[in-house]
Amino acid sequence: MRLITILFFFTIFLNSCKVDRSDRFESVNFELVKLGDGVYSCIHKFGGKAICNVGIIDNGEETIIFDSFLSPDVAKELLEVLKEMDLSPLKYVVNSHSHNDHIRGNQTFPNDIKIISTTRTRELIEEWEPLDIAEEKKYAPTRYSYYDSLYNSFSGDKLSREYQQILMWRPYYETLLNSHLEIKTRLPDTYFDSIQNFDGPNRRIQLISKGPGHTESDLILYLPDDKIIFSGDLIFNKCHPYMPHGSISNWKNWLDYMNSLEVNTIMPGHGEIGAKKLINHMKNYLLNLEISASNLHKYDQSIEKIGMVPIPDEYKDWWFDRFYVMNLKFAYEVSKKVEKE
Repeated sequence: MRLITILFFFTIFLNSCKVDRSDRFESVNFELVKLGDGVYSCIHKFGGKAICNVGIIDNGEETIIFDSFLSPDVAKELLEVLKEMDLSPLKYVVNSHSHNDHIRGNQTFPNDIKIISTTRTRELIEEWEPLDIAEEKKYAPTRYSYYDSLYNSFSGDKLSREYQQILMWRPYYETLLNSHLEIKTRLPDTYFDSIQNFDGPNRRIQLISKGPGHTESDLILYLPDDKIIFSGDLIFNKCHPYMPHGSISNWKNWLDYMNSLEVNTIMPGHGEIGAKKLINHMKNYLLNLEISASNLHKYDQSIEKIGMVPIPDEYKDWWFDRFYVMNLKFAYEVSKKVEKE
């Protein structure tokens, strides 16, 4: 009896010492953030090569990865992390849209793992990836050399925005440069264009597509019971989005739709985890651009003068600030087109 008692308490002790091994995971590329039991985010770190954020969702029967990083090497790191986590078998990888930083890790996953996207996203990847890769091979070496030189010669405050900008762009171009040696575009093989449910014993998962927004075709992953949205690049947190591949009006519709959902937590495509207010922050950014573009057009300002327009105070500290002028020019052209109609 005494032996049984000792074994019983020893078993309790061992179980109490069990720690999800992901808690001890450390990476220079991304931070693993637990959002709930079986729900995680991989948040890009400055100086790392993840570039975008990635979600991990276990419904109690199967695990789904939301987006796959720019770097195949970081996607391999993710696979190693998954082996250390007590999750259901990985069955699917989702591509939220067609941009390189969300899809280039596709090739890393075993062939029995299905890659999911909308039909149009698959077409865009097939059409644009060969062209993008060919173009990147031309400019990536020069741009990486430029940022690498800044990185190696920098002697100022390493907490400064100037240094953080270097830490942001140097790994991006280095990743392009290195991945071109091994990149093999893997296209999505499973498609849907409305709502697809992946319900399991632990949670409901919804993949939702409502057409154009940030690009010609976007989708989000929604956990209605957990009240979490994985938004892809329809939402950025304190980062300027890249808008010229999308539709401002449809993007606003997307944000209105997400606002109609029960949401407590949002994993944006770029930036830190945030609350539901990120939706309105993103919409206000789009509205601000539309007003600025309309005023430029109204007062007959040429598109060449847009480069002299300062970033509004509320957005001047957002990252990816080089995109602001591109976005304003895009909004300006949209404004002109609407005026003619």
